[in-house]
Amino acid sequence: MKKRSKKIDLNLYAIIIGTLLLLYVISVIAPLLWGIMTSLKHRVDFSTPGTVLKLPNLEIWELYGGNIFTNYASLISDLKIKVSKTFYAGLNLQKSVSNSANVTLVGFTLNTVLYAGGTALLGAFAPCIMGYLCAKFKYKFSGFIYGFVLFVMVMPIVGNTTAVITLMRRLSMYDTIWGMWIKSFTFANSYFLIFFAFFTGVSDTYTEAAQLDGASHFRILWTIYIPLASKTITTVFLLLFVAHYNDYNTSLLFIPTHPTLAYAVWFFSRGMGGGSENPPFNFAASMFLALPMVLLFVVFKKKLMGNISLGGIKE
Repeated sequence: MKKRSKKIDLNLYAIIIGTLLLLYVISVIAPLLWGIMTSLKHRVDFSTPGTVLKLPNLEIWELYGGNIFTNYASLISDLKIKVSKTFYAGLNLQKSVSNSANVTLVGFTLNTVLYAGGTALLGAFAPCIMGYLCAKFKYKFSGFIYGFVLFVMVMPIVGNTTAVITLMRRLSMYDTIWGMWIKSFTFANSYFLIFFAFFTGVSDTYTEAAQLDGASHFRILWTIYIPLASKTITTVFLLLFVAHYNDYNTSLLFIPTHPTLAYAVWFFSRGMGGGSENPPFNFAASMFLALPMVLLFVVFKKKLMGNISLGGIKE
């Protein structure tokens, strides 16, 4: 009787958990589906009272000439931002209007790949290399580096943006993609702790066997430990890439003449490019921005969900 009662309790618990998970999934998927549906509407259809939750009206599209994919087709011609070449006279920002140009969808995409891809790659390798050095070379300085990372992580950094911008301007790194690459090449973050723990758990037998064969420390790192950590590096890279891909704030502050896709969507959503007059176009741009991330998640979902494994040696 007790076993049967316990089984009923477990079934009830499973039903409750399953229901909560289902509601959560619906809360995530429903706004996405509504956004896709809205992106297929004409702006007149969207502004008509009582049609917010209805499917696109094909008759309105025929009346104004077009189809449900017109908003997406317009991205190529209408999604553009006029930027001016910036330079500094002392600490004062100047703009050269004569060198202004329109950045189109191709430019947004290129800037996004260079910015998000480059910063994510360097942001993954910097803590990896430093984590390996601190884990495998037990010196007092290694302990100092570990403590320094912890100190940086717990110290509040709110309000340091102005100082970073000023420093980058003085170093001629401001408003350049390569400047953002250098800025992201840091190990003082939580990923250092992940790599440190990873390399600490790897047996030193790898190093001892390689040294017997005459391998240098550099070769041991790049031919043994980096391949072992490849899944971890890939996971960190993907996480950083997604974060930088969706970040419009950094593009706005640090590379104003190299706008990314996220910055373009933000720009139009604020009505600066006429986007406030055509909300369905904004939704189409948002869906276009989200599509690569959806594909990225489908392809690399196991890595993004933390599929990190490690080979070992039987001792």
